[in-house]
Amino acid sequence: MRADLIDIQVEDRGEEVEISLYGILNEYQLSAVREKIEMLVSGPGVFFYVNLQNARFATEAYRSMFLEVLNMVKKQNATLILIFDSEELDEYFARYRNIFEIYKSREEYRKSGISKKVHLVGVHYEKKSISLSPGVAAFISLFLIGWGITLFALIVGQGREISDKQAQITALESQKARYIREIDRLESAIGPMRKLGVVQDTTLLSSFGVIQDWVSYLEYLEKNRREK
Repeated sequence: MRADLIDIQVEDRGEEVEISLYGILNEYQLSAVREKIEMLVSGPGVFFYVNLQNARFATEAYRSMFLEVLNMVKKQNATLILIFDSEELDEYFARYRNIFEIYKSREEYRKSGISKKVHLVGVHYEKKSISLSPGVAAFISLFLIGWGITLFALIVGQGREISDKQAQITALESQKARYIREIDRLESAIGPMRKLGVVQDTTLLSSFGVIQDWVSYLEYLEKNRREK
Protein backbone atom coordinates (compact mmCIF):
# COMPACT_ATOMS: atom_id res chain seq x y z
CA MET A 1 0.00 0.00 0.00
CA ARG A 2 1.17 3.56 -0.69
CA ALA A 3 0.46 6.90 0.94
CA ASP A 4 2.05 9.39 -1.48
CA LEU A 5 5.74 8.46 -1.39
CA ILE A 6 5.39 6.37 1.77
CA ASP A 7 5.44 2.58 1.71
CA ILE A 8 3.29 0.83 4.30
CA GLN A 9 3.66 -2.94 4.42
CA VAL A 10 1.55 -5.27 6.54
CA GLU A 11 2.35 -8.75 7.84
CA ASP A 12 -0.60 -10.51 9.45
CA ARG A 13 0.07 -13.51 11.71
CA GLY A 14 -3.30 -13.87 13.39
CA GLU A 15 -2.98 -12.28 16.81
CA GLU A 16 0.21 -10.51 15.73
CA VAL A 17 0.09 -7.80 13.05
CA GLU A 18 3.26 -5.98 11.98
CA ILE A 19 2.90 -2.64 10.16
CA SER A 20 6.14 -1.39 8.60
CA LEU A 21 6.63 2.21 7.48
CA TYR A 22 9.28 3.26 4.98
CA GLY A 23 10.38 6.71 3.84
CA ILE A 24 10.36 10.30 5.07
CA LEU A 25 7.09 11.25 6.77
CA ASN A 26 6.09 14.87 6.18
CA GLU A 27 3.19 17.01 7.38
CA TYR A 28 1.25 16.76 4.13
CA GLN A 29 1.28 12.95 4.33
CA LEU A 30 0.02 12.82 7.93
CA SER A 31 -3.69 12.43 7.15
CA ALA A 32 -3.16 9.59 4.68
CA VAL A 33 -0.78 7.72 6.99
CA ARG A 34 -3.13 8.16 9.99
CA GLU A 35 -6.10 6.87 8.00
CA LYS A 36 -4.27 3.73 6.88
CA ILE A 37 -2.80 2.89 10.30
CA GLU A 38 -6.13 3.44 12.09
CA MET A 39 -7.81 1.19 9.53
CA LEU A 40 -5.22 -1.53 10.10
CA VAL A 41 -5.32 -1.47 13.92
CA SER A 42 -9.13 -1.50 13.92
CA GLY A 43 -9.05 -4.99 12.39
CA PRO A 44 -8.38 -8.36 14.04
CA GLY A 45 -5.27 -8.60 16.18
CA VAL A 46 -4.04 -8.50 19.76
CA PHE A 47 -0.46 -7.30 19.28
CA PHE A 48 0.12 -4.51 16.76
CA TYR A 49 3.80 -3.98 15.98
CA VAL A 50 4.62 -0.71 14.16
CA ASN A 51 8.07 -1.08 12.63
CA LEU A 52 9.63 2.38 12.22
CA GLN A 53 13.21 1.30 11.62
CA ASN A 54 13.17 2.55 8.03
CA ALA A 55 11.01 5.64 8.64
CA ARG A 56 12.09 9.22 9.30
CA PHE A 57 9.86 11.97 10.71
CA ALA A 58 10.06 15.52 9.35
CA THR A 59 7.43 16.84 11.78
CA GLU A 60 6.53 16.30 15.44
CA ALA A 61 2.88 15.79 14.52
CA TYR A 62 3.42 12.03 14.13
CA ARG A 63 4.05 11.65 17.85
CA SER A 64 0.54 12.93 18.56
CA MET A 65 -0.78 10.62 15.86
CA PHE A 66 0.79 7.59 17.53
CA LEU A 67 -0.67 8.66 20.88
CA GLU A 68 -4.13 8.70 19.31
CA VAL A 69 -3.50 5.27 17.76
CA LEU A 70 -2.29 4.00 21.16
CA ASN A 71 -5.53 5.11 22.85
CA MET A 72 -7.53 3.52 20.04
CA VAL A 73 -5.69 0.19 20.44
CA LYS A 74 -6.08 0.19 24.23
CA LYS A 75 -9.85 0.62 23.89
CA GLN A 76 -9.80 -2.66 21.93
CA ASN A 77 -7.89 -4.36 24.78
CA ALA A 78 -4.96 -4.80 22.41
CA THR A 79 -1.30 -3.75 22.60
CA LEU A 80 0.69 -1.33 20.44
CA ILE A 81 4.44 -1.89 20.21
CA LEU A 82 6.84 0.44 18.39
CA ILE A 83 9.79 -1.37 16.82
CA PHE A 84 13.06 0.40 16.00
CA ASP A 85 16.76 0.50 16.83
CA SER A 86 17.85 4.04 16.03
CA GLU A 87 19.33 6.89 18.06
CA GLU A 88 17.40 9.37 15.93
CA LEU A 89 14.09 7.68 16.70
CA ASP A 90 15.09 7.25 20.35
CA GLU A 91 15.47 11.02 20.54
CA TYR A 92 12.22 11.59 18.63
CA PHE A 93 10.18 9.49 21.10
CA ALA A 94 12.25 10.33 24.20
CA ARG A 95 9.49 12.49 25.70
CA TYR A 96 7.01 9.60 25.58
CA ARG A 97 9.39 6.75 26.34
CA ASN A 98 7.41 5.80 29.46
CA ILE A 99 4.10 5.81 27.54
CA PHE A 100 4.91 3.71 24.48
CA GLU A 101 6.11 0.12 24.42
CA ILE A 102 9.37 0.46 22.46
CA TYR A 103 11.59 -2.48 21.53
CA LYS A 104 14.31 -3.26 19.00
CA SER A 105 12.43 -6.26 17.59
CA ARG A 106 9.40 -8.49 18.06
CA GLU A 107 11.63 -11.13 19.61
CA GLU A 108 12.88 -8.68 22.23
CA TYR A 109 9.28 -7.80 23.13
CA ARG A 110 8.32 -11.46 23.48
CA LYS A 111 11.25 -12.03 25.86
CA SER A 112 10.34 -9.03 28.01
CA GLY A 113 7.33 -10.62 29.74
CA ILE A 114 6.82 -10.75 33.48
CA SER A 115 8.38 -14.22 33.62
CA LYS A 116 11.66 -12.69 32.45
CA LYS A 117 11.46 -9.91 35.04
CA VAL A 118 10.84 -12.21 37.98
CA HIS A 119 14.58 -12.59 38.43
CA LEU A 120 14.63 -8.97 39.61
CA VAL A 121 12.86 -10.15 42.77
CA GLY A 122 15.64 -12.25 44.32
CA VAL A 123 16.11 -13.57 47.82
CA HIS A 124 19.63 -14.44 48.89
CA TYR A 125 20.56 -16.24 52.08
CA GLU A 126 23.86 -16.57 53.83
CA LYS A 127 24.42 -19.07 56.61
CA LYS A 128 24.75 -17.38 60.00
CA SER A 129 24.88 -18.67 63.55
CA ILE A 130 21.14 -19.44 63.36
CA SER A 131 20.27 -22.55 61.37
CA LEU A 132 16.81 -23.29 60.00
CA SER A 133 15.21 -26.62 59.27
CA PRO A 134 14.63 -27.40 55.56
CA GLY A 135 10.85 -27.17 55.98
CA VAL A 136 10.95 -23.75 57.67
CA ALA A 137 13.49 -22.46 55.16
CA ALA A 138 11.33 -23.63 52.24
CA PHE A 139 8.24 -21.99 53.75
CA ILE A 140 10.05 -18.69 54.31
CA SER A 141 11.49 -18.81 50.79
CA LEU A 142 8.09 -19.40 49.20
CA PHE A 143 6.54 -16.66 51.32
CA LEU A 144 9.21 -14.10 50.38
CA ILE A 145 9.07 -15.03 46.70
CA GLY A 146 5.26 -14.74 46.68
CA TRP A 147 5.44 -11.39 48.45
CA GLY A 148 8.04 -10.15 45.98
CA ILE A 149 5.98 -11.21 42.95
CA THR A 150 2.86 -9.57 44.40
CA LEU A 151 4.75 -6.34 45.04
CA PHE A 152 6.20 -6.42 41.53
CA ALA A 153 2.73 -6.96 40.01
CA LEU A 154 1.38 -3.98 41.97
CA ILE A 155 4.23 -1.76 40.78
CA VAL A 156 3.69 -2.84 37.16
CA GLY A 157 -0.06 -2.16 37.44
CA GLN A 158 0.51 1.30 38.90
CA GLY A 159 3.07 2.06 36.21
CA ARG A 160 0.62 1.13 33.47
CA GLU A 161 -2.11 3.26 35.07
CA ILE A 162 0.23 6.26 35.21
CA SER A 163 1.22 5.70 31.58
CA ASP A 164 -2.46 5.58 30.58
CA LYS A 165 -3.12 8.87 32.36
CA GLN A 166 -0.11 10.51 30.73
CA ALA A 167 -1.25 9.27 27.32
CA GLN A 168 -4.72 10.73 27.90
CA ILE A 169 -3.29 14.09 29.01
CA THR A 170 -0.99 14.24 26.00
CA ALA A 171 -3.87 13.35 23.67
CA LEU A 172 -5.94 16.17 25.20
CA GLU A 173 -3.05 18.57 24.65
CA SER A 174 -2.94 17.48 21.02
CA GLN A 175 -6.71 17.98 20.72
CA LYS A 176 -6.37 21.45 22.25
CA ALA A 177 -3.73 22.35 19.65
CA ARG A 178 -6.12 21.27 16.88
CA TYR A 179 -8.86 23.44 18.38
CA ILE A 180 -6.50 26.40 18.42
CA ARG A 181 -5.71 25.93 14.74
CA GLU A 182 -9.41 25.61 13.92
CA ILE A 183 -10.29 28.79 15.86
CA ASP A 184 -7.53 30.67 14.05
CA ARG A 185 -8.87 29.41 10.72
CA LEU A 186 -12.42 30.46 11.59
CA GLU A 187 -11.26 33.89 12.71
CA SER A 188 -9.42 34.36 9.42
CA ALA A 189 -12.46 33.22 7.45
CA ILE A 190 -14.85 35.54 9.27
CA GLY A 191 -12.65 38.61 8.69
CA PRO A 192 -14.22 39.55 5.32
CA MET A 193 -17.73 39.14 6.76
CA ARG A 194 -16.81 41.45 9.62
CA LYS A 195 -15.71 44.13 7.15
CA LEU A 196 -19.02 43.82 5.28
CA GLY A 197 -20.94 44.26 8.52
CA VAL A 198 -22.43 40.75 8.36
CA VAL A 199 -20.96 39.84 11.75
CA GLN A 200 -21.88 42.37 14.43
CA ASP A 201 -20.69 40.76 17.64
CA THR A 202 -17.22 39.23 17.36
CA THR A 203 -16.17 39.55 20.97
CA LEU A 204 -16.33 35.79 21.34
CA LEU A 205 -13.74 35.35 18.57
CA SER A 206 -10.99 37.42 20.16
CA SER A 207 -8.80 34.59 21.43
CA PHE A 208 -8.62 30.93 22.31
CA GLY A 209 -8.90 31.95 25.95
CA VAL A 210 -12.70 32.12 25.52
CA ILE A 211 -13.11 28.91 23.56
CA GLN A 212 -15.80 27.73 25.97
CA ASP A 213 -17.83 30.89 25.20
CA TRP A 214 -17.19 30.27 21.49
CA VAL A 215 -18.70 26.79 21.76
CA SER A 216 -21.63 28.14 23.75
CA TYR A 217 -22.13 30.83 21.12
CA LEU A 218 -22.30 28.24 18.32
CA GLU A 219 -24.79 26.19 20.34
CA TYR A 220 -26.85 29.34 20.89
CA LEU A 221 -26.96 30.06 17.15
CA GLU A 222 -27.93 26.47 16.36
CA LYS A 223 -30.72 26.60 18.98
CA ASN A 224 -32.12 29.84 17.50
CA ARG A 225 -32.00 28.36 13.99
CA ARG A 226 -34.01 25.33 15.09
CA GLU A 227 -36.62 27.48 16.89
CA LYS A 228 -37.14 29.55 13.74
